[in-house]
Amino acid sequence: MSNYRLCKKLAVAALAGCMLLTGCSSKKVEEMRLKGIEELEKAKYRDAIETLNEALELSDGKVTEVQFDILMYRAEAEYMSGDVDAAQKTIDTLRKVNGDKDTYLKFQTQLDAKKLVADATKALNADDTETAGEKIEAAKAAGIANDRDLLFNEFVYYEKTAQWQKAFDIVEAYLKQYPGDKDAEREHEFLKKRVEALNNNPALASMINAEQ
Repeated sequence: MSNYRLCKKLAVAALAGCMLLTGCSSKKVEEMRLKGIEELEKAKYRDAIETLNEALELSDGKVTEVQFDILMYRAEAEYMSGDVDAAQKTIDTLRKVNGDKDTYLKFQTQLDAKKLVADATKALNADDTETAGEKIEAAKAAGIANDRDLLFNEFVYYEKTAQWQKAFDIVEAYLKQYPGDKDAEREHEFLKKRVEALNNNPALASMINAEQ
């Protein structure tokens, strides 16, 4: 066999092997992507982040719609894990390399609302109820819904402003969604006593309502 024919056969074999490896790599990326999505749906946020990062590493630096999709799921996992800064960096990357897609802009709005919730938490810890109330209302106006931290902040805000019944109603709703929260359970007992005291003293309740 001539050297030319031998080299040609080797080249064809090498190309076939490369195509096979690429196919296997793509399949593995998709497997890891689906695993990450499943972990995200099961609220295993840290596991999802690690799995989706592995899927990105297997992509060998390729920039395709698949990688954009993986990054978007990672941003959601980061957000749900409470790491808003990491989610912001991921969405910044997506907007930089893939433009301001509607999905990215909607997610940015959600991130901005979450930051307002964090600001409200800081204000409440500093007993700045005026700022806390403004941040809570701004977060709600931004469209954030069914957020655990926001709900917690709400009943703390109403408690600190002596709006006992509102605070009690919200902490009850909170505990139905998030049972076992020791801090909320403690506040629930405190507010329950306050509401019972008000119900047993209509004059006091009327005075407090008038002040509010």
